[in-house]
This record gives sequence, C-alpha cells and structure tokens, in this order.
Amino acid sequence: MEFVSALADFQAEASCPICLDFLKDPVTINCGHNFCLSCINMSWKDLTDTFPCPFCRFCCLERKFASNLQLGNLAEIAKLLQIRRSKRKRQEEKFVCEKHNQVLTFFCQKDLEVLCPRCSFSTDHRNHYIWPIEKAARYHRERLEYCIEPWKERVEQVEKVITMQTRKSVELKKKVEYRREEIRSEFDSIQLSFPHLFGELTFSENPC
Repeated sequence: MEFVSALADFQAEASCPICLDFLKDPVTINCGHNFCLSCINMSWKDLTDTFPCPFCRFCCLERKFASNLQLGNLAEIAKLLQIRRSKRKRQEEKFVCEKHNQVLTFFCQKDLEVLCPRCSFSTDHRNHYIWPIEKAARYHRERLEYCIEPWKERVEQVEKVITMQTRKSVELKKKVEYRREEIRSEFDSIQLSFPHLFGELTFSENPC
C-alpha cells in the first residue's frame, strides 16, 4: 500500500495542473511549478504585463520559463507505469497471475511487470533482472521518495514566498488606507476653514 501511495504521489508530481495529463515538454516557471510547454503558452497567450501562475496565482514579471528535461523523463516513466498498471488492474487486485493462476511474487526490472514464478522463467523475461516483489517495492518506493522530495521542498519555499508577499501586500494596503485617511482629514480641515477665510477676506475689503 505504501508503494501504491508513493506511486500516486509520483504520478501527481508528473502531471500538468492545467490539462491534468502527464507533462509533455515540461517547463518550470519562476514560482517553481511545472506545466506542459503548450499549456503555459496557451494560458499566457494574451498577457503582456504580468504572468500569473495558473496553479498558485504567483505573478511572474516576465514571460520566462526553463525546460525541465529530468521531469520530462520522470513523466514518461509515470506514463509507462500508468499504462502497464491499467492493463494489469484486475490481476493486481487479486495479486494472482491471470495466465498461470499463481501468486505474483516477482518483479521484472526491465519490463516493470509483476510476475508469478512461472512467468519469471519464461522466454519473455530471459536475461532480465528478476527480483522479489517486496524488495522491488522497497527500492522503487525509496527512489520515488528521493525524486519527489526536492519538489516538495520547492513547493514549501514557494508557499513561504507567497505568504510573505501576501503579508507585504496587506501591510501596503494598510499604509495606503492610512495615508488616504490623512489626506481626507486635511481636506476636511481646509473645507472647514473656507467660511472663516472668506469672512476675513470680505471684512478686509469692506471695513466699514
């Protein structure tokens, strides 16, 4: 179950927040989030001044992004795992080989397939690295966690930046409101002094 959970997290990280499909030609924008190149281009198509992140709404000042080849490779792996998992869904739910009706206890590293003992000796997997499914699950879980951890750290950093910017925005809004009240108060004082000034001016022009 832990492996399935880690796999789900890995596939989520390898998905585009816009199209919700696995990332194609992934690029990373300034806030750290990743999108398909075509998706982010479409999202920013008519923008000229600021470019908000479609996921966190962080405003990027430039139409700038960096290609992420490593994430592209991970997305291809996630896609392959998803395809193979969907093909074997019924067998995996039973943990029994459909062909030989034996428990799936081995894993083929090259083909990324779970195997029963008879499948592990078939010509389809000859000269492939076959190992116990428990060890394979532990290895791939650790590998997935290793791949996911840097992205979690980047998300946490971006969340901190967003929180800080939100706090600064609130403080700036308060300062603007305070200055507006000061100006309004000064304006009211000037208005109140108009009748008095007008009276003095009239008296000075007509002393008698």
